Amino acid sequence: MKRFFSLIIISEDGKNKKHFNINLILFRTIIALSIIFILGVLFMAIYLGRIYADAAQKRIYEKRMNEMKIEIAKMDSLKQDIRYLYETGEKIKKLLGIEIQNTLLKTHKEDIVNLKIDSIVSMESLKNMVSTYPDIWPVKGIISKEFSTDHPAIDIAAVRGSPVVSPIDGKIESIGWDKIFGNFVKIQNDEMTIFLGHLDKIFVENRQQIRKGEIVGLVGNTGQSTAPHLHYEIVMNSMLINPRRFLP
Repeated sequence: MKRFFSLIIISEDGKNKKHFNINLILFRTIIALSIIFILGVLFMAIYLGRIYADAAQKRIYEKRMNEMKIEIAKMDSLKQDIRYLYETGEKIKKLLGIEIQNTLLKTHKEDIVNLKIDSIVSMESLKNMVSTYPDIWPVKGIISKEFSTDHPAIDIAAVRGSPVVSPIDGKIESIGWDKIFGNFVKIQNDEMTIFLGHLDKIFVENRQQIRKGEIVGLVGNTGQSTAPHLHYEIVMNSMLINPRRFLP
């Protein structure tokens, strides 16, 4: 026996009505097909959406890879430039006889670690040697850190770019870069060695003769430094001397 689904349509005034008999199996088949169609459309939308998202992600990845390749090429070029500058610098140093300290192997702090702290040097024994006696300030400023066993020098705070002068007559023993004291100048005569560190610029050359009061460089903030200042150190007879004892 066939089963039907009856659909009755009645007009608004109730006078007219239409009666439709729909086969129940056909009706269910239409509903099922409609659901399958909707689900198929949703599946295709999700599938196509994923394909589009994957394609977009692939484009982003390729773009980043190209950018990375460009950056790697720039780094390789920079390495070549650095190597060229290093090799050129080494050639210049050999030609000029300049010996700049190798900061990866040694620092000035290691040079002075075995020196003793002196407290009995007679100032009177030096005062008759006017050029030797470091009785002038190497830079105009204020002492920001005093001499001690842990800090065998004085730090003179000054405006960056202030001129730094030699406190003695002597010869430039060495100039260069130190990972702790930055740009430095070391001045030597028959009586003592002066070390000036954290310079911004250096105006003297290695083995150059220098007179007391002549400018050797400018105050800076190079090396391990938190503010512009001059590291001022004196060594006599393998002993570290407090520079403040000489200053007026």
